[in-house]
Amino acid sequence: MASDADDPPRPLLTLGRVDLVRVQVGYRASPDDRPRLQFLLDLPVPESESARDQDAFDERLALAALEPALYVGAEASRHYSLHQHRWHSSWGASAGAVEIGLLVTTGTSSREAVWEASHEGVARAFNDLMELVGRPAPTPTSRDVAIRCARHGAATAYAVDVDALSLSAEEHHPAENSWTVRLRTSAGNAYEVVVGLVDGYAGAVRVRHEQRIEASDSIGSE
Repeated sequence: MASDADDPPRPLLTLGRVDLVRVQVGYRASPDDRPRLQFLLDLPVPESESARDQDAFDERLALAALEPALYVGAEASRHYSLHQHRWHSSWGASAGAVEIGLLVTTGTSSREAVWEASHEGVARAFNDLMELVGRPAPTPTSRDVAIRCARHGAATAYAVDVDALSLSAEEHHPAENSWTVRLRTSAGNAYEVVVGLVDGYAGAVRVRHEQRIEASDSIGSE
């Protein structure tokens, strides 16, 4: 009979469990451009799932769920770049996370057509990912939560200091449990943020970087 001494030692370094899935999908006209449109999803993994071993979360299935975001209204998938990062800490009860970043190159297609098609593709991808990981329970999104999520989303998507974002407009869509929030900075950058992109879930956000607002001391011209 084998003794415990014959068992291989447990590894000290592991990937750990997954408690949170974070996804960011951006669209740009060319590889040299900054994305004008970004989608973000922060999705907690149900406790019953996260308590399992590190192989319980299948990253290949997660990437497969995101594939609809590649088409943007076309029959063939677009070019993309992808990064994936997984981390956890052995200190205390620190959560483990998987972070996926996807940048899709759309070419010179009509901007409005790209925005509409990307919205549909990402909404489908996020919905499939929520089915895979675990769909959050429906929860009404208050104004304060919507504004906080919008500011966090814009800051994350475009590396802006969250304290530099001021509220310029807001619109509530009760039937969809979603909000449209417009933010701007003193430097003239403007962002339109939709909170509650999929099923009214506040962790699903769309951020559109609008044209820079140029200040002028005069109106009209001779």
